[in-house]
Amino acid sequence: MRYDRIMKQKYGKTNGIIVLIHGGAGPQDPSADGIGRANDALAQIAREAMALILAGKPLTRVACYCLQKLEDDPQFNAGIGSALQSDGVPRLSASLMNGEKQSFSGVIGATAIPYPSLLVEALQTRRAKVITHPGTELLARELKIPIHSNITEKRALRWLSIMQKEGYFPKYTECDTVGVVIRDQKGNLVAASSTGGRGHEFPGRVGDTPTVAGNYASKHAAVAVTGHGEQITNDAVAARIETRIRDGVPLEKACRRTFKEGCRNKRRYGWITVSRRGHWGVAYTTQYMPYVVWGEQGLIDIFTLDEKDRA
Repeated sequence: MRYDRIMKQKYGKTNGIIVLIHGGAGPQDPSADGIGRANDALAQIAREAMALILAGKPLTRVACYCLQKLEDDPQFNAGIGSALQSDGVPRLSASLMNGEKQSFSGVIGATAIPYPSLLVEALQTRRAKVITHPGTELLARELKIPIHSNITEKRALRWLSIMQKEGYFPKYTECDTVGVVIRDQKGNLVAASSTGGRGHEFPGRVGDTPTVAGNYASKHAAVAVTGHGEQITNDAVAARIETRIRDGVPLEKACRRTFKEGCRNKRRYGWITVSRRGHWGVAYTTQYMPYVVWGEQGLIDIFTLDEKDRA
């Protein structure tokens, strides 16, 4: 396993099943305790995901299970507890890509639906692969997903405080997309992401998550990205990394090249990725990105704070 602490990159290779999950490139609580809680949640979800894969569950089902668990935990910016846009409404987006079938599905701007992950899973078998209003509400009704407010007291108070101090459209805050990439025993790949967005943005703003810039998988690699959505879209991060690997560039080299480009352009994002051959990578230009790497024998790697970052 190769780790560059200064450059915030880590790489390794694992035979067999591997699950990588990240909690966003900027947790709501960046203290040591907050990071610890995020790590504990990610590790538990990865453990459960591994058990499901070993039990023979489809990779897309397992990936969406991981997203649903993250969406159900208000410490992450997905599902319940998502960030609020400037009009006080949380609008959720998610995506899922089956690498073996090279099939992408996405949901844009869902409201009053706590689990957009369930929608993207269902869309894998539909003609329409990417939907927004009113399709999100219609599909949720068909799937019997109950209406649910995703606004938490903590999010509402934060929204009100910022609006009173700064009004609309304050500067970018780092608390965003969660994601998962998985490789099974045969080398099949899947990538999935879910987000509540940047927070306090223009009503209806859509980031990178429901696009192949933020989430992409093929027979060669799976990539899930998190961070500043407009920057991710401008750089086509997930598709760029996958294309480099598809074209024969080793995963670590493909990631380092993309990371160098991001740093040069002062980008704020990060990603997790795994290849068909079991090579994996984690990289982030932000200060924090809680993540876990889990193999068949258990924990392989987990995010840790540098001493200077401990609160």
